[in-house]
Amino acid sequence: MNIVLTGGGSAGHIIPNLALVEDLKKYFENIYYIGSTNKNEQKLVEEYGIPYYSIDTPKLIRKLTLKNLKIPFKLLKSINDCKKILSSLDTNIVFSKGGYISLPVVIAAHKLGIKVVIHESDTTMGLSNRLSSHFCDKICTTFPSQRHSKKYVQTGAPIRKEFFKAPKKQFFKNNKPTILVVGGSQGSNTINSFIYDNINFLTKDYNVIHLCGNNKLQKIDNNNYIQYEFSNEMPLLINSSDIVLTRGGANALFEIATINKPMIIVPLTKKESRGEQIDNAKYFMQNNLACYLPKLELNSFVDCIKTQLNNSKKICSLQNSFLNNNGNQNIIKVIIETSKI
Repeated sequence: MNIVLTGGGSAGHIIPNLALVEDLKKYFENIYYIGSTNKNEQKLVEEYGIPYYSIDTPKLIRKLTLKNLKIPFKLLKSINDCKKILSSLDTNIVFSKGGYISLPVVIAAHKLGIKVVIHESDTTMGLSNRLSSHFCDKICTTFPSQRHSKKYVQTGAPIRKEFFKAPKKQFFKNNKPTILVVGGSQGSNTINSFIYDNINFLTKDYNVIHLCGNNKLQKIDNNNYIQYEFSNEMPLLINSSDIVLTRGGANALFEIATINKPMIIVPLTKKESRGEQIDNAKYFMQNNLACYLPKLELNSFVDCIKTQLNNSKKICSLQNSFLNNNGNQNIIKVIIETSKI
């Protein structure tokens, strides 16, 4: 059997797919990927030895603009391109992690009579997955779904195996607690500015490891501060830290919780997104799994650090109880069962 994975627009749509590859190889002769024309996304996939097919797909611009009028025509072309690719690969099933790139793949598969399983990471469904839900056979969810339908299955999150056996490293020559700052795969200008403005104050009591994003490095001379543009060693960095400042993407939150680290969540605002990160952050806060800050202010940030570190044992215990560490196996089971229908 052959399976096609899809999802793109950010690393958050790709990395969860890659978390399943090792297990998928046990059941499928060939694994292929249909993604965006972004070379970084293509490189991520091809590092796993998976053939990558890029398609040019329109993305909805979330404001009034004439450019959105072209979307139906561009989408139709993308669907036709996907139909040709899926047919040529003799595809048995498609697994989608969402993002705008996935919609034409899902629709094309549906038109060809190919089974489709999608996965939604967030507490609320994104636009692409909402549209894809009409063309798929099963919908896997990380969080409990409010929808009472046989189509929905709560599986948990796909987590890379590296997060269950994360190594540890001493990055600093002192015993201060270490804060890992992660602004998402692209980095966050808001978080970066906050760290740069307050780094001398923060490093009086803490070490800081800062992932700032591509082309966003700053020259800062401070022995208690390290910065990277991007890292493929997230399990190591998380496990080498005492607390993590992160955005509210569900994949990142579950990866951090898997390693049992206290976290402070500063989600994207509704001006920057559809608000899913706020919902994720509130869910984690309500379950006492993290501290949620609507915006970054120094006093509240430091208060959160102290509270989280003082209660780290309790928080880690709650994370262990909350997590479904069988997410990968649950998703694979749904894919296999759906492929046989």
